[in-house]
Amino acid sequence: MNSENLNTILAQYIHDFAEPSQPDGEGTLWQAVDMFGAEWDIEAVDFPAMFARAMQGAAAQLDTPAVQPVGGLKLLMMRDSEVELVRECFRWLYNDENDDLKKRCGRAEMFADQITGRFRRCFPRMNKYTMTPADAVYFLNLWMPEENFFYTPVEAKAWADFMEYPVDFGNGTSLNLTAYYAMCEELVTALEDYPDLIARHKERLRTNLGGINDQLHLLAYDIMHAAYQRGYYPKGFSRNATAKERAKAVKEKQTRAELCQQIAEKEQALQELQANPVQLPDLTGCRIVHKMFGAGTVLPGEGQFMVIDFNGTQKKFSYTASLSSGYLTTEDEAAMQRMRAYQTYGKTCDALQKELKTLKDELVKL
Repeated sequence: MNSENLNTILAQYIHDFAEPSQPDGEGTLWQAVDMFGAEWDIEAVDFPAMFARAMQGAAAQLDTPAVQPVGGLKLLMMRDSEVELVRECFRWLYNDENDDLKKRCGRAEMFADQITGRFRRCFPRMNKYTMTPADAVYFLNLWMPEENFFYTPVEAKAWADFMEYPVDFGNGTSLNLTAYYAMCEELVTALEDYPDLIARHKERLRTNLGGINDQLHLLAYDIMHAAYQRGYYPKGFSRNATAKERAKAVKEKQTRAELCQQIAEKEQALQELQANPVQLPDLTGCRIVHKMFGAGTVLPGEGQFMVIDFNGTQKKFSYTASLSSGYLTTEDEAAMQRMRAYQTYGKTCDALQKELKTLKDELVKL
Protein backbone atom coordinates (compact mmCIF):
# COMPACT_ATOMS: atom_id res chain seq x y z
CA MET A 1 0.00 0.00 0.00
CA ASN A 2 1.41 3.38 -1.04
CA SER A 3 1.95 5.20 2.28
CA GLU A 4 2.14 8.65 0.67
CA ASN A 5 -1.22 8.16 -1.05
CA LEU A 6 -2.71 6.76 2.15
CA ASN A 7 -1.64 9.81 4.13
CA THR A 8 -3.21 12.05 1.46
CA ILE A 9 -6.57 10.29 1.79
CA LEU A 10 -6.49 10.14 5.59
CA ALA A 11 -5.68 13.85 5.84
CA GLN A 12 -8.90 14.62 3.92
CA TYR A 13 -10.92 12.03 5.85
CA ILE A 14 -9.80 13.38 9.21
CA HIS A 15 -10.58 16.93 8.09
CA ASP A 16 -14.09 15.91 7.00
CA PHE A 17 -14.76 13.44 9.80
CA ALA A 18 -18.46 13.69 10.56
CA GLU A 19 -21.00 12.03 12.78
CA PRO A 20 -23.23 9.57 10.89
CA SER A 21 -26.29 11.72 11.58
CA GLN A 22 -25.13 14.29 9.03
CA PRO A 23 -27.79 14.86 6.32
CA ASP A 24 -25.39 14.26 3.40
CA GLY A 25 -26.09 10.54 3.05
CA GLU A 26 -23.09 9.45 5.12
CA GLY A 27 -23.74 7.23 8.07
CA THR A 28 -26.24 4.81 6.51
CA LEU A 29 -23.72 2.04 7.15
CA TRP A 30 -23.85 2.81 10.89
CA GLN A 31 -27.64 2.85 10.78
CA ALA A 32 -27.66 -0.51 9.00
CA VAL A 33 -25.45 -2.12 11.65
CA ASP A 34 -27.44 -0.52 14.45
CA MET A 35 -30.85 -1.62 13.12
CA PHE A 36 -29.63 -5.13 12.45
CA GLY A 37 -28.14 -5.50 15.93
CA ALA A 38 -31.32 -4.29 17.55
CA GLU A 39 -33.79 -6.36 15.51
CA TRP A 40 -32.18 -9.56 14.25
CA ASP A 41 -33.55 -12.82 15.67
CA ILE A 42 -33.04 -15.95 13.60
CA GLU A 43 -35.69 -17.74 15.69
CA ALA A 44 -38.36 -15.03 15.27
CA VAL A 45 -41.87 -16.45 14.89
CA ASP A 46 -42.67 -13.86 12.24
CA PHE A 47 -39.38 -14.11 10.36
CA PRO A 48 -40.41 -11.92 7.37
CA ALA A 49 -41.46 -9.02 9.64
CA MET A 50 -38.31 -9.34 11.72
CA PHE A 51 -36.23 -9.41 8.54
CA ALA A 52 -37.90 -6.24 7.22
CA ARG A 53 -37.17 -4.37 10.47
CA ALA A 54 -33.58 -5.61 10.73
CA MET A 55 -32.80 -4.76 7.11
CA GLN A 56 -34.12 -1.19 6.98
CA GLY A 57 -30.63 0.28 6.94
CA ALA A 58 -29.26 -2.48 4.74
CA ALA A 59 -31.87 -1.81 2.10
CA ALA A 60 -30.74 1.82 1.95
CA GLN A 61 -27.20 0.58 1.30
CA LEU A 62 -27.85 -2.34 -1.04
CA ASP A 63 -31.05 -1.72 -2.98
CA THR A 64 -31.06 0.50 -6.06
CA PRO A 65 -33.60 0.81 -8.87
CA ALA A 66 -31.51 -1.68 -10.88
CA VAL A 67 -30.57 -4.22 -8.19
CA GLN A 68 -32.58 -5.06 -5.08
CA PRO A 69 -31.25 -8.04 -3.09
CA VAL A 70 -33.07 -7.04 0.11
CA GLY A 71 -36.26 -6.32 -1.79
CA GLY A 72 -35.93 -9.69 -3.50
CA LEU A 73 -35.78 -11.53 -0.18
CA LYS A 74 -38.83 -9.66 1.06
CA LEU A 75 -40.71 -10.56 -2.12
CA LEU A 76 -39.63 -14.18 -1.91
CA MET A 77 -40.87 -14.48 1.68
CA MET A 78 -44.29 -13.21 0.67
CA ARG A 79 -44.75 -16.84 -0.31
CA ASP A 80 -45.21 -18.76 2.94
CA SER A 81 -43.56 -21.81 1.43
CA GLU A 82 -40.25 -19.94 1.06
CA VAL A 83 -39.94 -18.39 4.55
CA GLU A 84 -38.25 -21.39 6.18
CA LEU A 85 -35.88 -21.80 3.24
CA VAL A 86 -34.69 -18.21 3.63
CA ARG A 87 -34.38 -18.67 7.41
CA GLU A 88 -32.25 -21.79 6.92
CA CYS A 89 -30.07 -20.05 4.35
CA PHE A 90 -29.31 -17.31 6.87
CA ARG A 91 -28.81 -19.87 9.63
CA TRP A 92 -26.21 -21.59 7.45
CA LEU A 93 -24.59 -18.29 6.36
CA TYR A 94 -24.29 -17.22 9.99
CA ASN A 95 -22.92 -20.57 11.16
CA ASP A 96 -19.88 -19.38 13.11
CA GLU A 97 -17.36 -22.21 13.20
CA ASN A 98 -14.23 -20.03 13.26
CA ASP A 99 -13.65 -21.11 9.68
CA ASP A 100 -11.14 -19.57 7.34
CA LEU A 101 -11.93 -16.90 4.77
CA LYS A 102 -12.00 -19.39 1.92
CA LYS A 103 -14.82 -21.31 3.60
CA ARG A 104 -16.59 -18.08 4.50
CA CYS A 105 -16.45 -16.98 0.87
CA GLY A 106 -17.80 -20.38 -0.13
CA ARG A 107 -20.74 -19.91 2.22
CA ALA A 108 -21.44 -16.51 0.69
CA GLU A 109 -21.40 -17.99 -2.80
CA MET A 110 -23.69 -20.86 -1.76
CA PHE A 111 -26.10 -18.47 -0.02
CA ALA A 112 -26.31 -16.31 -3.17
CA ASP A 113 -26.80 -19.34 -5.42
CA GLN A 114 -29.55 -20.80 -3.23
CA ILE A 115 -31.50 -17.55 -2.92
CA THR A 116 -31.10 -16.60 -6.59
CA GLY A 117 -32.01 -20.08 -7.79
CA ARG A 118 -35.11 -20.19 -5.65
CA PHE A 119 -36.18 -16.70 -6.67
CA ARG A 120 -35.82 -17.48 -10.38
CA ARG A 121 -38.03 -20.49 -10.01
CA CYS A 122 -40.68 -18.39 -8.30
CA PHE A 123 -40.25 -15.17 -10.34
CA PRO A 124 -38.37 -16.07 -13.55
CA ARG A 125 -38.55 -12.61 -15.14
CA MET A 126 -37.44 -10.38 -12.24
CA ASN A 127 -33.66 -10.24 -12.72
CA LYS A 128 -33.16 -7.12 -10.63
CA TYR A 129 -33.66 -9.20 -7.46
CA THR A 130 -30.61 -11.40 -8.14
CA MET A 131 -28.40 -12.10 -5.11
CA THR A 132 -24.59 -11.98 -5.45
CA PRO A 133 -21.82 -13.23 -3.11
CA ALA A 134 -20.96 -9.57 -2.44
CA ASP A 135 -24.51 -9.09 -1.10
CA ALA A 136 -24.07 -12.14 1.12
CA VAL A 137 -20.80 -10.68 2.44
CA TYR A 138 -22.75 -7.55 3.34
CA PHE A 139 -25.12 -9.67 5.43
CA LEU A 140 -22.09 -11.28 7.09
CA ASN A 141 -20.88 -7.83 8.07
CA LEU A 142 -24.18 -6.90 9.63
CA TRP A 143 -23.98 -10.04 11.76
CA MET A 144 -20.31 -9.85 12.77
CA PRO A 145 -18.56 -6.61 11.68
CA GLU A 146 -15.50 -7.33 13.84
CA GLU A 147 -14.62 -10.32 11.65
CA ASN A 148 -15.70 -9.05 8.24
CA PHE A 149 -15.34 -6.03 5.99
CA PHE A 150 -18.11 -4.42 3.97
CA TYR A 151 -17.41 -4.76 0.26
CA THR A 152 -18.48 -2.44 -2.54
CA PRO A 153 -16.79 -3.48 -5.82
CA VAL A 154 -16.29 -0.02 -7.35
CA GLU A 155 -15.05 1.48 -4.09
CA ALA A 156 -12.69 -1.44 -3.47
CA LYS A 157 -11.25 -1.19 -6.99
CA ALA A 158 -10.72 2.58 -6.73
CA TRP A 159 -8.89 2.12 -3.43
CA ALA A 160 -6.75 -0.72 -4.75
CA ASP A 161 -5.81 1.23 -7.89
CA PHE A 162 -4.94 4.41 -6.01
CA MET A 163 -3.02 2.56 -3.28
CA GLU A 164 -1.14 0.50 -5.87
CA TYR A 165 -2.60 -2.76 -4.59
CA PRO A 166 -2.46 -4.95 -7.73
CA VAL A 167 -5.41 -7.27 -7.14
CA ASP A 168 -8.77 -7.58 -8.88
CA PHE A 169 -11.27 -8.58 -6.20
CA GLY A 170 -13.97 -9.48 -8.70
CA ASN A 171 -17.62 -10.11 -7.98
CA GLY A 172 -20.05 -12.96 -8.29
CA THR A 173 -18.35 -16.34 -8.32
CA SER A 174 -15.00 -14.61 -8.96
CA LEU A 175 -15.12 -12.69 -5.66
CA ASN A 176 -11.68 -12.86 -4.04
CA LEU A 177 -12.67 -12.27 -0.44
CA THR A 178 -9.26 -13.29 0.92
CA ALA A 179 -7.42 -10.65 -1.12
CA TYR A 180 -9.94 -7.93 -0.24
CA TYR A 181 -9.78 -8.70 3.49
CA ALA A 182 -5.96 -8.72 3.31
CA MET A 183 -6.01 -5.20 1.84
CA CYS A 184 -8.45 -4.04 4.52
CA GLU A 185 -6.32 -5.56 7.29
CA GLU A 186 -3.32 -3.70 5.89
CA LEU A 187 -5.31 -0.47 6.21
CA VAL A 188 -6.32 -1.35 9.79
CA THR A 189 -2.65 -1.88 10.67
CA ALA A 190 -1.73 1.49 9.13
CA LEU A 191 -4.44 3.19 11.20
CA GLU A 192 -2.48 2.40 14.37
CA ASP A 193 -0.38 5.47 13.52
CA TYR A 194 -3.51 7.66 13.87
CA PRO A 195 -4.56 7.34 17.55
CA ASP A 196 -6.65 10.52 17.50
CA LEU A 197 -8.73 9.23 14.58
CA ILE A 198 -9.18 5.88 16.34
CA ALA A 199 -10.36 7.68 19.48
CA ARG A 200 -12.93 9.69 17.49
CA HIS A 201 -14.10 6.54 15.74
CA LYS A 202 -14.59 4.72 19.04
CA GLU A 203 -16.56 7.67 20.38
CA ARG A 204 -18.78 7.49 17.29
CA LEU A 205 -19.33 3.78 17.94
CA ARG A 206 -20.13 4.50 21.59
CA THR A 207 -22.67 7.13 20.58
CA ASN A 208 -24.30 5.27 17.70
CA LEU A 209 -23.67 1.54 18.19
CA GLY A 210 -23.40 1.10 21.93
CA GLY A 211 -19.62 1.00 21.90
CA ILE A 212 -19.18 -2.29 20.01
CA ASN A 213 -15.60 -3.41 19.42
CA ASP A 214 -15.43 -3.54 15.65
CA GLN A 215 -11.63 -4.00 15.55
CA LEU A 216 -11.58 -0.85 13.34
CA HIS A 217 -13.25 -2.77 10.51
CA LEU A 218 -16.08 -0.27 10.15
CA LEU A 219 -13.58 2.60 10.14
CA ALA A 220 -11.51 0.97 7.40
CA TYR A 221 -14.56 0.59 5.18
CA ASP A 222 -15.83 4.08 5.96
CA ILE A 223 -12.49 5.55 4.86
CA MET A 224 -12.66 3.72 1.52
CA HIS A 225 -16.30 4.66 1.12
CA ALA A 226 -15.68 8.34 1.90
CA ALA A 227 -12.67 8.49 -0.42
CA TYR A 228 -14.87 7.35 -3.31
CA GLN A 229 -18.09 9.16 -2.48
CA ARG A 230 -16.59 12.49 -1.38
CA GLY A 231 -14.04 12.73 -4.18
CA TYR A 232 -10.76 12.40 -2.29
CA TYR A 233 -9.13 10.75 -5.30
CA PRO A 234 -7.71 12.55 -8.35
CA LYS A 235 -10.06 12.83 -11.32
CA GLY A 236 -9.27 9.47 -12.90
CA PHE A 237 -10.13 7.58 -9.71
CA SER A 238 -13.30 9.49 -8.81
CA ARG A 239 -16.80 8.02 -8.93
CA ASN A 240 -17.71 10.14 -11.97
CA ALA A 241 -14.68 9.12 -14.03
CA THR A 242 -15.25 7.28 -17.28
CA ALA A 243 -13.61 3.93 -17.97
CA LYS A 244 -11.20 5.69 -20.32
CA GLU A 245 -10.28 8.28 -17.67
CA ARG A 246 -9.74 5.55 -15.08
CA ALA A 247 -7.48 3.59 -17.43
CA LYS A 248 -5.53 6.75 -18.23
CA ALA A 249 -5.21 7.64 -14.54
CA VAL A 250 -3.94 4.18 -13.65
CA LYS A 251 -1.40 4.32 -16.47
CA GLU A 252 -0.25 7.82 -15.48
CA LYS A 253 0.01 6.75 -11.86
CA GLN A 254 2.14 3.79 -12.84
CA THR A 255 4.32 6.02 -15.03
CA ARG A 256 4.66 8.53 -12.19
CA ALA A 257 5.69 5.78 -9.80
CA GLU A 258 8.28 4.48 -12.25
CA LEU A 259 9.67 7.99 -12.80
CA CYS A 260 9.88 8.60 -9.06
CA GLN A 261 11.72 5.32 -8.64
CA GLN A 262 14.19 6.21 -11.40
CA ILE A 263 14.72 9.69 -9.94
CA ALA A 264 15.38 8.21 -6.50
CA GLU A 265 17.91 5.77 -7.95
CA LYS A 266 19.70 8.48 -9.95
CA GLU A 267 19.81 10.84 -6.97
CA GLN A 268 21.23 8.12 -4.77
CA ALA A 269 23.90 7.29 -7.36
CA LEU A 270 24.82 10.99 -7.66
CA GLN A 271 24.99 11.42 -3.89
CA GLU A 272 27.27 8.40 -3.58
CA LEU A 273 29.58 9.81 -6.27
CA GLN A 274 29.68 13.25 -4.71
CA ALA A 275 30.37 11.76 -1.28
CA ASN A 276 33.56 10.19 -2.64
CA PRO A 277 34.81 12.67 -5.26
CA VAL A 278 37.85 11.98 -7.43
CA GLN A 279 40.36 14.70 -6.59
CA LEU A 280 42.12 16.83 -9.22
CA PRO A 281 45.46 15.12 -9.89
CA ASP A 282 48.63 17.14 -9.17
CA LEU A 283 50.57 17.08 -12.45
CA THR A 284 53.35 19.45 -11.41
CA GLY A 285 56.57 18.46 -13.22
CA CYS A 286 54.83 16.12 -15.69
CA ARG A 287 55.65 16.28 -19.38
CA ILE A 288 52.34 16.54 -21.19
CA VAL A 289 51.12 17.21 -24.72
CA HIS A 290 48.44 19.77 -25.51
CA LYS A 291 46.53 19.18 -28.74
CA MET A 292 47.07 22.75 -29.93
CA PHE A 293 50.33 23.83 -28.32
CA GLY A 294 52.31 20.62 -28.35
CA ALA A 295 54.61 19.30 -25.58
CA GLY A 296 55.19 21.18 -22.35
CA THR A 297 55.97 20.88 -18.67
CA VAL A 298 53.48 21.54 -15.92
CA LEU A 299 54.67 24.24 -13.51
CA PRO A 300 53.30 24.80 -9.98
CA GLY A 301 49.68 25.94 -10.28
CA GLU A 302 48.24 29.36 -9.56
CA GLY A 303 44.98 28.90 -7.72
CA GLN A 304 42.45 27.32 -10.09
CA PHE A 305 44.81 27.56 -13.05
CA MET A 306 47.29 25.12 -14.51
CA VAL A 307 50.51 26.71 -15.82
CA ILE A 308 52.31 24.92 -18.64
CA ASP A 309 55.71 25.89 -20.06
CA PHE A 310 55.86 25.25 -23.81
CA ASN A 311 59.60 25.69 -24.51
CA GLY A 312 59.83 29.03 -22.73
CA THR A 313 56.23 30.18 -23.40
CA GLN A 314 53.94 29.85 -20.42
CA LYS A 315 50.19 29.51 -20.74
CA LYS A 316 47.45 29.30 -18.15
CA PHE A 317 44.51 26.95 -18.42
CA SER A 318 41.56 26.24 -16.18
CA TYR A 319 42.62 23.14 -14.25
CA THR A 320 39.22 21.43 -14.29
CA ALA A 321 38.36 22.40 -17.88
CA SER A 322 41.74 21.28 -19.22
CA LEU A 323 41.56 17.87 -17.62
CA SER A 324 37.89 17.37 -18.51
CA SER A 325 38.27 18.40 -22.15
CA GLY A 326 40.66 15.63 -23.14
CA TYR A 327 43.07 18.13 -24.71
CA LEU A 328 45.95 16.90 -22.52
CA THR A 329 47.86 13.60 -22.73
CA THR A 330 51.07 12.34 -21.14
CA GLU A 331 53.47 9.47 -21.50
CA ASP A 332 53.48 9.05 -17.71
CA GLU A 333 50.98 6.16 -17.37
CA ALA A 334 50.32 6.79 -13.66
CA ALA A 335 49.53 10.44 -14.33
CA MET A 336 47.40 9.45 -17.33
CA GLN A 337 45.35 7.08 -15.16
CA ARG A 338 44.72 9.86 -12.64
CA MET A 339 43.58 12.14 -15.48
CA ARG A 340 41.26 9.48 -16.92
CA ALA A 341 39.75 8.78 -13.47
CA TYR A 342 39.00 12.46 -12.99
CA GLN A 343 37.51 12.76 -16.50
CA THR A 344 35.32 9.68 -15.96
CA TYR A 345 34.12 11.00 -12.62
CA GLY A 346 33.17 14.37 -14.12
CA LYS A 347 31.40 12.83 -17.12
CA THR A 348 29.45 10.43 -14.90
CA CYS A 349 28.27 13.26 -12.61
CA ASP A 350 27.27 15.39 -15.61
CA ALA A 351 25.37 12.49 -17.20
CA LEU A 352 23.46 11.76 -13.97
CA GLN A 353 22.52 15.42 -13.55
CA LYS A 354 21.23 15.60 -17.14
CA GLU A 355 19.23 12.39 -16.69
CA LEU A 356 17.75 13.72 -13.46
CA LYS A 357 16.69 16.94 -15.16
CA THR A 358 15.03 15.00 -17.98
CA LEU A 359 13.20 12.67 -15.60
CA LYS A 360 11.98 15.53 -13.40
CA ASP A 361 10.77 17.45 -16.48
CA GLU A 362 8.78 14.36 -17.55
CA LEU A 363 7.31 14.06 -14.04
CA VAL A 364 6.18 17.71 -14.08
CA LYS A 365 4.37 17.14 -17.41
CA LEU A 366 2.19 14.34 -15.99
